[in-house]
Amino acid sequence: MKHIVIFALLVFTSSSIFSQDCQGFISMQLNSILEYQQFNAKGKPESSHKTQITNVTSENGATTITTDNTYYDDKSKEVYKAQQSYTCKDGVITFDMGNMFDAATMSAYQSMEVKMVSDKMDLPANLSEGQALSNGSATMTILNQGVKMMTMTVNVTNRKVEKKESITVAAGTFECYKITYDIESKVMFKVQAKSAEWYCAGIGLVKSESFDSKGKLTGSTELKSYTK
Repeated sequence: MKHIVIFALLVFTSSSIFSQDCQGFISMQLNSILEYQQFNAKGKPESSHKTQITNVTSENGATTITTDNTYYDDKSKEVYKAQQSYTCKDGVITFDMGNMFDAATMSAYQSMEVKMVSDKMDLPANLSEGQALSNGSATMTILNQGVKMMTMTVNVTNRKVEKKESITVAAGTFECYKITYDIESKVMFKVQAKSAEWYCAGIGLVKSESFDSKGKLTGSTELKSYTK
């Protein structure tokens, strides 16, 4: 699952000036920065990315957060930039599943036409152990001068809140909710995998892990620093 981002782009910081409905696992402090390190199956650093909240607006009961995301290779060389947006309304964060395609995948096709069809997924501001969360899918089609070159599909199922626990990473120790789900990706053939993510209130994503269909760790992401 090297070419699938777990929800590493769903990262935020908090601000008390907006609706209290969105003060859970979405955060909204303008210009805050979260830095993440990605590791391979053996725990060796292989890439990193930085997310900065660049715009926060509130209208008609909904708050929209825009993030600028920069991705780096194992030598800290910039390889890709992308902007994402997230919405919180009535205590539920929604985001486009197209965000699940990682920087390595997207940067390879910057010069080509990319068409995306994807569901909206959600992350409630209030989580509890055993809670079932929404599933979804996304399909990305790559075209070169109008000719279809490749189609990639990601399906997420069995998404749920497993438990609450304390997690320690480079940025510190955080009380988190662990969310797990199954992933099926398809390019030429189907690949089954599993993922786990840890979210902290007022911070966002703290850690994620990817596993193959047999439960073997294939990679992980950890919060390296958080600057308000």
